[in-house]
Amino acid sequence: MLDAITARLKSVVPHPGRSRDRVSIILPFLIISLGLGALAWRSYNLSVRMEQGAAALAGQYAGYAAEITARRLDAAIRAEATLVSDDWQRTERRGDPSFAAVHSWMDQHPWIVSAIYVPDEDPASSTSIVEVSPEEGKVRMSREIYTSTGTMRYEYDPSRLLAQVAHATQQPPLAKTAKGTLAIQRKADVTLVHGAKAGLEQLDEAFVSTAPLAPPMQNFAVRAVVPTKSVGGKGWQNQRLMSLWVSLVALALMAAGGLLALRGINKEAETMKLRGALIANVSHELRTPLSMIRLGAETLMRGKVKDHERLEIQDQILREVLLLSHLVENVLDVARIQNQSTQALAFTPVYPRDLIRNLVSTYESWIRSKGFQVTLELDEKIAQQMWDRDSVSRALLNLIDNAIKYSAEEKRLEVVLRQTAEHVVIEVRDHGIGIEAKDVARIFDPYYRAKFSDTTTRRGAGLGLTLVQQIVGSHGGTVELDSIPGVGSTFRLMFPRTLESSAPEDLPTMVHAPQTF
Repeated sequence: MLDAITARLKSVVPHPGRSRDRVSIILPFLIISLGLGALAWRSYNLSVRMEQGAAALAGQYAGYAAEITARRLDAAIRAEATLVSDDWQRTERRGDPSFAAVHSWMDQHPWIVSAIYVPDEDPASSTSIVEVSPEEGKVRMSREIYTSTGTMRYEYDPSRLLAQVAHATQQPPLAKTAKGTLAIQRKADVTLVHGAKAGLEQLDEAFVSTAPLAPPMQNFAVRAVVPTKSVGGKGWQNQRLMSLWVSLVALALMAAGGLLALRGINKEAETMKLRGALIANVSHELRTPLSMIRLGAETLMRGKVKDHERLEIQDQILREVLLLSHLVENVLDVARIQNQSTQALAFTPVYPRDLIRNLVSTYESWIRSKGFQVTLELDEKIAQQMWDRDSVSRALLNLIDNAIKYSAEEKRLEVVLRQTAEHVVIEVRDHGIGIEAKDVARIFDPYYRAKFSDTTTRRGAGLGLTLVQQIVGSHGGTVELDSIPGVGSTFRLMFPRTLESSAPEDLPTMVHAPQTF
């Protein structure tokens, strides 16, 4: 029988050898985490290379924008000079150019600041016009127009000429696709500058390219500026920063996951150790009553036993059978906890006072064999309650068993039954060693005793209080604990009141004198 029960317990409680190997748990996690980190790092490198390529393209784009705009301006300047020459030739073909004709011609081209016409036949009859108040310090440039009848020599302001052809610096309009989206994005800022050095320059915030104009406007140049923010973007649009953040998040997740994995492995190893201690402890507890039953049965079988000895042996066998039944029930409850299943409870009307009396009376012989006395203080007015009789009895028996195991010299217990406006309360008080404050928060955890108690001197599996809490919780109640080390403990089972029918009238309303067993 002992072997069968032990085998049943081992089938419920996994053997440490069946637990997952630590390497098999950590290795896949590390591979996945490292893979994610490698992908993020690869993405970061690709983003850096993309930004480098985009930077090279941005520099080329700035150079192209400056060069193309400069050539466009050169063409516009040549076209303007050609237009001036054609207008003058038309003016000249209409007759001898007079002062008014020259003045009208200059008005059509405001960038010309002075002009003098010298006819070939009579140079002395030259016509000259100069601005009334020319701007001081301005650069003047000259040009000549040779015709069949004479020579037109004029001076012009380069700044005015460039202003005249400024439309050539404007970039072409954005092209639109068939869907209406913009196909070309302008990102270069093009301006005209004077005396700038030609070439490409990379600043902290922009790429700057300068292209000079063709002579005689070589002192002027076109500058194209491409901001660096257009290369990699800003904030969430910056792929490099996004890749860096992904890498950091991957590393953080890997570290957090590693810690959780190690914590889970350590917890699993601790659980395996505690379960191994549970198997050994329960096996020892089962062996003791079975040995006593076997010894008593063999003694009775010899037949040479006096009547009073026979009664004592029978009483001892009964006590051990009750104890063995209690242990087996706990083993089955362990199975339910391990399988995470709850046995269907049979809720029936139960008088709490009768349940307590019957339980104490049944185990009276065993309690007295331990040298203990149990005092009952029962409120007889408490009506029937919808409880599962067996499970509540087992919870109460676990508390009494714990009180006996952890009591010192003062071997007495009190079981109190009372009620409040919302609860029916069962209290089990002992005068034992008590519980330290640091252990109160964990006293209901499974296997707690197996880890923290002296299992060589005090029997138990470390699951009694866990089962008590589970049983009371299945009834919708709670368990409370008051304990003072060295003084004793009081466990309080708080069951919600269910049936409100009154107790029989022939029963006393209260047992004034406590009953002692």
